[in-house]
Amino acid sequence: MIKLAQGLRDYFRTHGEPKAKQYHPPVFLTGCMRSGTTFLADKLASHPQLLKIGVEMNDVWTDIGGAAISGTCEYRNASHVTTEYTFQMTSYIQDFINESKSLKRAAMRSYLKFFHGLGRAEYDWNNLKPLNKSPHLMNKLSYVGGLFPSSTLILIVRDIYSHSASMKYHFEKLHAFDGRSYFLEESPNSCYGRTFQNQNRERTFPGDFSIIPEMWMRMNELALKELDNAPFAKKIVISYEDLVRNQKGILLSLFKALDLEEMHHDEALKIASQGTVLVNTTTKGNPLTKWKDQLSNHEKSAIDKVLSDRDTSYQFINESLEKYKIRPITK
Repeated sequence: MIKLAQGLRDYFRTHGEPKAKQYHPPVFLTGCMRSGTTFLADKLASHPQLLKIGVEMNDVWTDIGGAAISGTCEYRNASHVTTEYTFQMTSYIQDFINESKSLKRAAMRSYLKFFHGLGRAEYDWNNLKPLNKSPHLMNKLSYVGGLFPSSTLILIVRDIYSHSASMKYHFEKLHAFDGRSYFLEESPNSCYGRTFQNQNRERTFPGDFSIIPEMWMRMNELALKELDNAPFAKKIVISYEDLVRNQKGILLSLFKALDLEEMHHDEALKIASQGTVLVNTTTKGNPLTKWKDQLSNHEKSAIDKVLSDRDTSYQFINESLEKYKIRPITK
C-alpha cells in the first residue's frame, strides 16, 4: 500500500512536500515621473526573463506593502520594514507570475505585442525575474531594499530642464481633465500632494511652476543620498540622456548588469537595437532639446533660481550621477 501511495503521488505530483524551487529576486525600476521609467520598463519587459508585474502596483504597495502611494506618497525607510510586508508583497508577485502563465494572459500579451508592439508574448518562466516599475518608490529606496535585500534597483535620472517641461505638460493635461492640481507636501521627503479646484492651497501647479524643479531636486537628492546604504544586492543608475543618445549601448550594458542568461543574448541585442512604441509620452520632438521651446523665459528663470538656491544639492546630484551611472557597451 505504501508503494502504491508513493506511485500515485509520483504520477499525480501530489507529494506531501513538493520540491523546493529557487526564485530570482525582483528588479525594481524607479525615477522621477516623466524621466523615462515607462519607456525603459517596456524595453526591459520585451526580454524573455523580465516580466513586468502590474502597471506600477501603487494600490498594491499602499494596501499590503506598508508603503502609501495612492492618495499620498509617503517616505519610508528601513525602520518601517517588517517580515509581514515582505511576505505580502512576495506572495502578490508570485501570484501575478502564476496568473501570467494562464492562456488568457498569454492571449492579452500576444495582442499587445503584435498589434501595439509592446512587451512580448512568451517568457522564460524557469529563469524569470519579476520587474516592478514605479516612480513613487523614489522616496522609499531603503524600505524596498530592506524588504527585498537580494533584489536589484534601477534608478533613472533625467535633466531638470527637460523633466520640468514634460511634467508641466503632464500636469496641465490632468488639470484640464478633472481640475486636479499638485503641491509640495510639507515633509521634505514626501512627493507631490494632490488637490482639486474647490480646495485652496498656496503654491500649487498649475500656477506656481517652480514647485516642479523643486520636487526634481528633492526626490533625486533623496534617492542618491540613500543609494549607498540602501540594502539592494545590486544598484544600477541610468542617465536618461545617455539612454536616448545611445539606446543600444546602454541597454546592452543594463542587460549584462542584470546577469541575464547567455542563451537570450541574440534577443537582447534585437531589443536593444529596435525602436519602441512610446506610451504615456507628451509631445513630439527631440526629448533632449524640445524643452527649449516648451518652456517660457519665466519658467526657465524659475529653474535657474532653484539651481542657484540649491547649488550644493545640484552639484551632489550631478557628481553622484557621474559616479554611479552605467556606461554603454561600445562594441
